[in-house]
Order: sequence, then structure tokens, then C-alpha cells
Amino acid sequence: MTIRRIATGVFAAAAFALPAAGGAQDDTQPLETVTVTGSRISYRDLLDTPAVAIRRSGDYLLLPITRVNDTRSEDGRKREIYATIEKRIASSGKRFEFVHDDGYPVLLDARNHQVPLGKEEKRPDVSKVELSVRTAIGGEPSKAEELTRALRSFVDKAERVGRTEIDAGSETALSLTRPERFRYDLKAIAEDTAKVRAPLGSGCRVSVDGLGSRIEWRRVSAAERLLYLRTT
Repeated sequence: MTIRRIATGVFAAAAFALPAAGGAQDDTQPLETVTVTGSRISYRDLLDTPAVAIRRSGDYLLLPITRVNDTRSEDGRKREIYATIEKRIASSGKRFEFVHDDGYPVLLDARNHQVPLGKEEKRPDVSKVELSVRTAIGGEPSKAEELTRALRSFVDKAERVGRTEIDAGSETALSLTRPERFRYDLKAIAEDTAKVRAPLGSGCRVSVDGLGSRIEWRRVSAAERLLYLRTT
């Protein structure tokens, strides 16, 4: 007897800005970091997820923020926005960090924070920039709500320079670094295969397909992702 099983082990996944519910690695380049936004996984989404999967805590919890300034001159808007960012970086200590994503995530610091500014579509005299403030989860997903409150409190207490306003996003994002580090965590697949084979006797052979597939992921809680392999 031969049982043919599809490989469905949750391995890895996480930088900045990918689809809200799930994603997969690009076929040509390894991912340093992936970031998932949006709400937690729904029951319908869960039905589409392979049965064998693993949960892993994200590395960072992120809160998106938008800085907007309507000072009359463009140079004035730049100075005030950059000064606001600089003050927040200086007061962030080691707990909070700022990230700008313009196609590739960049960690900001006192020497590197003058990122390109955008404009309001209907108001060319308004400048803005979208950033994220992040804090490390530290392998303790149970503290996600506490960390979220800390992020919002940090943003709310920010000192505004000039006419700069700061708007925080309604939802957090979850970031995981070096997703490939989970790829060889095959224990979940091996254990599941052994359980399927055991009651069928020694004459049963189980083959596993799909181990070369790209990793996929879904956000299942405020601080955790579900990681798995899907085959076609």
C-alpha cells in the first residue's frame, strides 16, 4: 500500500509590506524580512491552510505612522518634518526603532533620517512621509497587547515641530527576519507522516511531495504567524 502525502510543514516567513493575509517567497531572491499587515486569520482562511503547520512568533511589532505638514514653504515643511523625526529618534532609547520602506526597508537613525517626502494628491502644498515605529517581541507573543499600547503611547507623546502632525495607523504589522531559517524545521512533517503510517502497518509506504516549494505564511494572532508549505 502506498500513501502519497503532500508536504505541509510550516517553515518560515518575514521586511516590510506584503499581503495582509498571506504570502510566499519570491522565486529568485531570498527574503531578509517580510512584514504582514491586516487582521488575524479568519476561519475561512484557515480552511485553505494545510493541516500540518507551525506557529512562530514574529520578531517585531510595527505601528505605521504618517507625518503630515502644511507649512507654506516646501523647505519649511522638510525642516519641520525632519526635526520631528530626529527628536523622536533621540528619545526612543533602545526600545523603539523607526523604519522607512520605499521598496526596501531602511532603519533610520540620527544620521540617516531625511527620507524622501511625498505630497497630498489634492494639496500640493502639503508634505508627508509614511514610516513605521517598531519594537522587538522578544519571543513573548503573549505581550503583544502590552507592546501595542507601548507603541501607541510612544507615538502619542511625540513632540511635534512646527505644523507637523502625526497620525498612527489603526492596526499593527508583524515582521519576521530571515524566514529561511525555518526551512529545515521538518519535524512537524515527519511526525505527521509517522502518525499516518503507523496504524496502516509495515506494508504501507508514505511518499512526501512538495519539499521544494516556497514557504507561505499567515498571521494568526497579534504576534504570531502560521508557516507552511503548499504544493500544486
